[in-house]
Formats: sequence, C-alpha cells, structure tokens
Amino acid sequence: MAVVLDANFLVALITPHPLRENATRLFRDWLAQDIDRHTPELARYEIANALTRLVVANLFPSEGLTQACAELAILPITYHQFIVEPRVIEIALTLRRNSAYDAAYLALAETLNAELWTLDGPLYRNASGQGFPVRLLGEF
Repeated sequence: MAVVLDANFLVALITPHPLRENATRLFRDWLAQDIDRHTPELARYEIANALTRLVVANLFPSEGLTQACAELAILPITYHQFIVEPRVIEIALTLRRNSAYDAAYLALAETLNAELWTLDGPLYRNASGQGFPVRLLGEF
C-alpha cells in the first residue's frame, strides 16, 4: 500500500501548523505499517513557496527555516520526477482547474494506486466528488 502526500500536508509536518500533531501521528502510523510515502518533485517548490508566504505573513519565523528544511530533508518520502503527460492535463480539466499542480498529485496517486492526502478542503471536495482517491487530514 502507498500514500501520496501533497505539499500542504508536508508543510504541516514541518511547521507549527494546527494539524501538525495529526499529520505526525498519521505519518508515524504509515511508517509502522510499512506504507510507502510518495510525492511529486513539484512538492519541493510548493513547500518553498508556502514557507516563503508564511514568513512574509509573519506566521513563521525566518530563523526557523533551517530547522524546517532539515526536518523535510530527513522525512522518508519518495520524490517522483514530474513528467508532462496528457493524463495530468485531463485530470486538471476534469477538476475544472486553471492549473495542473493538484492534478500532478492526483495523477501520481492514480499511477501508484494510492490515496492522496491533503489539507486542501476545496481540492478534497472537488476531487472526491469526481471519484479520485483523496483523503482530507482535517477529517482524520
């Protein structure tokens, strides 16, 4: 069995996010159960973007960036190179999105026969309504 984690799930693991405890507990359960953890390489850029936004909004201290990045670096996650393919675009169009970021995570989950875990409520509602295997951490 495998799971795909989106960037906001990973950000919750490395910052003082309100759902950090839940995300950490779930991640430890996956480790104990030998469930493989995956994400597209795209997540690294989205995490950097999220951390930048948190620092700019004074929601995360810039002094904490080194520690957060170190924590991210040691997380046992398989990163997958993103390759532009028609399926990613098909998924984005199915979700009626103007970008393919979320579709990249869903396409990876589909390829791995895995669930995508997210903290993004609108993505969860939209994707699950279309039959995609997605779970919302807030409901865990």
